Order: sequence, then structure tokens, then C-alpha cells
Amino acid sequence: MKNYVLIAIFMMATRYTFAQIPFEVMVGNKQTLYFTYIQKDLDSLGRWNIFSQGLYAVNYKDPSLNSISIDNQLTFQFNNWLGISAGGSFDGLQFIPSLGLSFSYLNKKGDFSISAFPMVQLAKPMALDLFALVNYSPQFTKKWGLFSQFIMGTNLGLQKEYPNQQREILNIFTRHNISNQLLRIGLNYKQKFQFGVGADFAQFGMNEGAFKNFGVFLRYQIE
Repeated sequence: MKNYVLIAIFMMATRYTFAQIPFEVMVGNKQTLYFTYIQKDLDSLGRWNIFSQGLYAVNYKDPSLNSISIDNQLTFQFNNWLGISAGGSFDGLQFIPSLGLSFSYLNKKGDFSISAFPMVQLAKPMALDLFALVNYSPQFTKKWGLFSQFIMGTNLGLQKEYPNQQREILNIFTRHNISNQLLRIGLNYKQKFQFGVGADFAQFGMNEGAFKNFGVFLRYQIE
């Protein structure tokens, strides 16, 4: 499984030569997490762009808890903040196509950005999948700055899996499947290296379980 995610990261890095690609490793108390993503305009007008992310987690105690996630979205932007997106995700077992919207924001300084993708998964049972990434990296000097990043995702069922199933969340969603949050805060050196402390959280089902992982991370910005 580890080879799959490394191959995917390599393909992402080589296919889009001129894209900025951050690669991150976080060593925590329960798992080591490898994470990378890419955002790139595909045309000079910025109408078409791509977002891809790859995540691989290695659990220290139980290899069966290792996880892989690869997501790719192709987006057509109506304007600077709204677009329509299509793509899919791979969780190590199956590919799930998706269709939805993309929201983006970048401030004038270029040190604060938000990207969000509310997507409908088209595989049965259908679900709403929401992914959001927030970055804030102000510079203190020419070399040093702050680095902070928040990534969150949640998956909520849209279709009933059995006839008498109730819509338990807002009378719209049948159940909460999984949510996760990745938090990073540290220092930014020459906008090339970032390092600091991090935390990973996950919640499963309808209060069926939770996961916490705390550690340190090192991030390298590939150009």
C-alpha cells in the first residue's frame, strides 16, 4: 500500500512541473502521516485548475489501521471564488466518483487562502463529502514567517441503507460516516521549509469512536 501512495505522489510531482507542491511528514505519538497536495491553474485565464491530494498514515501498533487517501478534482471557475468541480477519490479499496462545487479565496497579500469542495459522492449509498483547506502564513522578515494550516473533511450519508432508516442529522443526512481534522502551526523559512507541531483528529460514525494523534511535522515546498 505504501508503494501506491509514493507512486501517486511521484506522478503528481512530475506531471505538473510548474506547480507548487508541499510535501509533509508528521511523526506523532500514534502514527506517522505523509501528506501532499497540489493546486494549479491549467490555463492562462485561471478558468481551469486542478486540485490533488495524497495522504498515507502508518499506525505503529496495528498495520491494519494504516490508511491511504487520494483525491483529485478538476474545476472550472465561474469567477475568482466559485466553480464547479468533478473528480473522485481512492481509499485503497475502491474509486468513488464525485461532482460538486469549489470555493476559493486568496487575500491581496497572498498569505491567507481558503479552498473548499462540497461534493456529492456518486457511488451508492450516496454521500455528501466536504473538504476544506485553510492556510495562513504571514512573513516576519524576508527569511522567516509563521506557518499555520487547518484541513478538515466530513462525510455524511444522503441515501438510506435500509427502508426504515431515519435521517438523523438535520432531517437531511442519514448518518455521519467519518470526519477528520489536521492542524499544523510552526515556522516558515524562506517560504521553502516549514516545521512545528501538529495534531490529527478523527471521529467515526454516530459517536462510535474517535482518534487523536499529536506530534511534530516537517514540510518542504517543491517548486
